[in-house]
Order: sequence, then C-alpha cells, then structure tokens
Amino acid sequence: MGLKNHLWIKMNISYKSLIDETMKSMNDSIISKLELEYCLAESTHMSINSLKLNSETKIKSSQLKKFNMFVIQLASGKPLAYILNNQPFHNYSYYVDERVLIPRQETEIIIDEIIRQGDLIKKSGSSVSIIDAGSGSGCIGLTIAQERPEWKIILVEKSLAAISVLSKNLIDSKCTNCEILESDWLENCEHQSADIIISNPPYVKHDSKMLRKSVAFYEPDMALYSHNNGLEDMKKIIIQSKEVLKQDGFLFLENGYDQSGRVTRFLEKHYYGDIRVILDYNQIRRFTVSRNNKNG
Repeated sequence: MGLKNHLWIKMNISYKSLIDETMKSMNDSIISKLELEYCLAESTHMSINSLKLNSETKIKSSQLKKFNMFVIQLASGKPLAYILNNQPFHNYSYYVDERVLIPRQETEIIIDEIIRQGDLIKKSGSSVSIIDAGSGSGCIGLTIAQERPEWKIILVEKSLAAISVLSKNLIDSKCTNCEILESDWLENCEHQSADIIISNPPYVKHDSKMLRKSVAFYEPDMALYSHNNGLEDMKKIIIQSKEVLKQDGFLFLENGYDQSGRVTRFLEKHYYGDIRVILDYNQIRRFTVSRNNKNG
C-alpha cells in the first residue's frame, strides 16, 4: 500500500499513535519524527509540548486531513519550512516560501557575534547602523533589530519576489527601526553609512553536486548559485563595502565550506584588516569577519 493511501484511511487515532504509525509507513524515507510532530502541531494548532501532554487525544477528521496533506508533501521532498510557511531562527520565527532561502541553523551563530560588536560600538557613544545585504526573508536583520531596537537596520534586497516576503516579516515583527532598500547588493546604499555590513550571499558553484535534492529543486537559484566558482557575488559585496562601510566598520560574510581562504585573500587584496574566521556547529570555516581599517 502506498504512503498516500495508507495515510488517508487513518481514523479515530490518537496523536501518539498517528505519529508512530506514520513513521512505520515511511519505510526508508528520510522524514524524521520531529518533522511529523511539527506537521501535527500545525494541523492541530498546538505546540509540540502540548501534543505530548495530550498524546492520547483522538485527532479530528479535519485535522487528520491537513496532517495527511502535509506528510504527502514531505514525502515528495518538499522542505518542511515551505510546507508550514514558517522557519524558527534564533529566538524568533519567520514566514518563508519558495521565493526566499530557508534560514539555516548555522547562520544563527553570526547573530551573537554581530550584537557583541555592535554593543562595543554603542558603548563608545556612537549610534549603530547595520546593513543586511541580500536580506531574503529578513531573518538576520530582523533578528538583530528585535534584539537591539535602538539600532538602525537597513534590509537590502534585489529580488522583488523576495521583497514581498521580507515586507511581510517586517510587518509581523513590528520593528520600527528597519527599512527595506531595493538594491543590487550595495549599489544604492549611502557612502560611509554602515558600522556593520552582514551578508549571506549565494556562494554555490553552478556545477556543484553538494546540494541536497530538496535544496536544489525547491530553493531559489538566485539565492544559491554564484558564478566564478561561487565567489562572484561575494567579491562584489567586498568591493562595494569599501565605499559603504565607515572607517573601521566591520564586514561579516557567510561563505562556503571551502571558500574561506580565497575570501580572506580577496579581503586582503582590497585592504581589509583584522580578518578572522568563525567556525559553524560542524567546525566548518563558515564566516569571515574583517574590518575596513585601511583605505585602498
């Protein structure tokens, strides 16, 4: 019996049994129990903790129908975040769909680093201005904006489709210290206006075989791929940031697992200093931080 048919006949079943039996029906599927729990939580409008506390409650037919539809999409390979139109990030959650990249857990690491650096700037008596270049869903810039409402955050995005998602998340966040700027990277930004620029640009080579199928098929190409061995957009940001950063301002870049050395050399070529690398949860050289402390 196929997955779809197996799911549709389940009636008069408890939350716990539904999860357990659905897991059994997956065979060799890579769908996790946690993903199923998120689908059930969305279907029942309950938290995962509440589901566990009420695990023997029987699911309603309307809830079961919704759950089944979610699981069928999961089984097809569609990412959970796009199915639920929601992705947790840091201490917040953001609306996402196929118009924007799904926020990654490893990207959360850089938030605390940026806030730490911004706090030092603020402590020196200066106001803090941050540009999130290629903002996408807005997860980076909006998270910083909510953590530090007295800072000014510019959310820069080129894609009009992504700006629609970004605008929704800005409204939902109720942030008053942010504005959206349509721009091809930093072209439309004011000179020497930013204390910190953060960017998670596309950095995957077009012929890369490293991406999971669900990422390559569902997530926007514009947010994934870059020419010049994945470094074309990164280099453009580095060059443009020289004009947009204040003297001694900081540039935070997320890069590919094997790109840190080349990014560092390009930063040095363009007179950035105090270059350091930050590892992600898997000890990959994921972020490169530098300071605009020398005019070239």
